[in-house]
Amino acid sequence: MIVDQAGEVIVDFLTLSPSLAEIPTASALLDTSNYTFQAISYGKDISGFNQHAHGYYDPELPAIVVLSYQATSVSSYHSSAIASAIPGYKLMPEYPHPLNTRLEQGSCRTLISGISGIDNGQCANHLFLSAYSGSYTTLGCFAPSDGVDYYVVESLNDPLSKVIYSGTLSGSYNEYGTMDGFGFLTFAPLNGSQGNTQAGLGNFTSGALLTLSSNFSSTGRVPVTWRLDAGDAGSLLLFGGVYHLGLWCLDVKQMLKDGHKPPFAFNHLNNIRKYRLFAKKTFNRDLLYMNDALGLPGFNTLFGLGNPSVDSDWNRYCLYRWTIRFL
Repeated sequence: MIVDQAGEVIVDFLTLSPSLAEIPTASALLDTSNYTFQAISYGKDISGFNQHAHGYYDPELPAIVVLSYQATSVSSYHSSAIASAIPGYKLMPEYPHPLNTRLEQGSCRTLISGISGIDNGQCANHLFLSAYSGSYTTLGCFAPSDGVDYYVVESLNDPLSKVIYSGTLSGSYNEYGTMDGFGFLTFAPLNGSQGNTQAGLGNFTSGALLTLSSNFSSTGRVPVTWRLDAGDAGSLLLFGGVYHLGLWCLDVKQMLKDGHKPPFAFNHLNNIRKYRLFAKKTFNRDLLYMNDALGLPGFNTLFGLGNPSVDSDWNRYCLYRWTIRFL
């Protein structure tokens, strides 16, 4: 669903004064890239922010720890099974509404054992927020580039003595610096034609891509393509899965109020960018849902064997394409 803030972005662009070109400190506001798609984000149901891997914290064990829904050798993990096993857990992601300004409007703050994460309505990347880096294995939701251990266990009481399966997850978003601490996956600074080329090469190391066809001006279709590699997918799954996708533009007015001047460069460690939600997709089933079939070791096979290389055709990533049509 395209939300009302999309109209705000379009109106801001259409009402820019050409006279800004004569002002050296303001002329960069006329750069059309300030008003194009600039970020993708992932979200889930509110309850999920205090369950799954969010529900375990031990400063002496810097690892992702989750309680299995089935204390056997089954190596799958999916959010719907956990939700059905926890009394009071209502797995109900918020439906899309034109007035949405974030993926979940209610509180998405993780609260456990005296620690508290940020609340911006979506899956955050606490690893890159200095105040939370020591507790990111609880707060989530993305894996570090140098890897993090994970354990799916039978009990949270002395969990390492009751491990069902375990491994290490390494994140591509944090390896390439394409996601900030608030969970915004940036777009590669490329035009639509260049994006098409890079997508064909499997190169997503600079972020999401605009992948425009040669006749997009007549069709009005603007495809957005990005990749979720094995390590980040596995991490998101252990933290509760993916039930929302957000497409964002820059909030230029807010950045100007904050004292920032264009160009508004992306920096994953200290991102000055503020965003406005342009469109939102919500799903009634986890996009990362998986279950062992015929005894196959699902999680370890799909997520625990490392990320693919840039141009790899390994089936160890999710490739998403979201097409926005302008009539």
